[in-house]
Amino acid sequence: MNPRRKFQLIGLGSAGLVMAALMTATPAAAQPITFVPCSATALSAAITAANTVGSGDLLLAPGCTYSLTSAASGEDGLPQVTGDIRILGVGDTITRNSTAPAFRLFDVAAGGKLSLTSLTVSGGNPTTDGGGISNAGTLTLNVVTVMDNSSGGQGGGVANTGTMSANTSRVTANTAVQGGGGVSNSASGTLRLRGTSVDGNSATGTNSQGGGLLNNGGTVTGDLSSVGSNSATGTGSSGGGIATIGGLVTLNVDSVENNHSTNAPGGILNNGGTVALALTGVFNNAPTNCAGSPTPVPGCFG
Repeated sequence: MNPRRKFQLIGLGSAGLVMAALMTATPAAAQPITFVPCSATALSAAITAANTVGSGDLLLAPGCTYSLTSAASGEDGLPQVTGDIRILGVGDTITRNSTAPAFRLFDVAAGGKLSLTSLTVSGGNPTTDGGGISNAGTLTLNVVTVMDNSSGGQGGGVANTGTMSANTSRVTANTAVQGGGGVSNSASGTLRLRGTSVDGNSATGTNSQGGGLLNNGGTVTGDLSSVGSNSATGTGSSGGGIATIGGLVTLNVDSVENNHSTNAPGGILNNGGTVALALTGVFNNAPTNCAGSPTPVPGCFG
């Protein structure tokens, strides 16, 4: 199964998703749509204003790169999301400027809600969890690319301790020292991937696990998604594709392929959790697909 082909088949298109997001607003509760000029300062101000009133729909300038040069607070590039905010892009990029201090792009507080549509989140590099995004509330990604972020902790692309849904999105080329190169999901986290690719991510630290995805006892569901070409390469590292430490991982019509790690297994590592595979292929992982996992993965061979 080709993950790129699968991604293309289910894609809805950025313009269609922006319209869908606008049409699903609840008139009685939603704030007027705010146009955000092509300025990182304007984006920060718009998020602060939406937090103040409790909610807001922010429409970005088409094709803009919002380049952040300083942190709003601590290791957060933009103001922490405490309200119910939807950011609607049209092929935009929200990034940390290469000359800026270390920080992530987005931080969603417990109780906060953030929806991102048709944009790229890149360049974050905090010393703590969540290179691009840290989510303790509710996070929804629609046709979003999270790429080229790094974390000194877990979750090179995204660290999730709340509720996260990624739809027709891509998490790629992110790095984490402590595991979960693409995404980390905590014991309190619920993660759902729909038509989403987690590819080309890496966990690089000693004994790191989950080059693509690390589940620390939470709940993960994948539907028509792929986890491919990820790596866990530090000394003693394993679970190049997926690692679950307790918790539940359910994969429905997914693929886990071409991942690798220093130690077996290279595909899926299960340590005390439950992994359920339904019409899901686990193949071409090195040094093994699932063999060597402390807890067996039913339906996975080699």
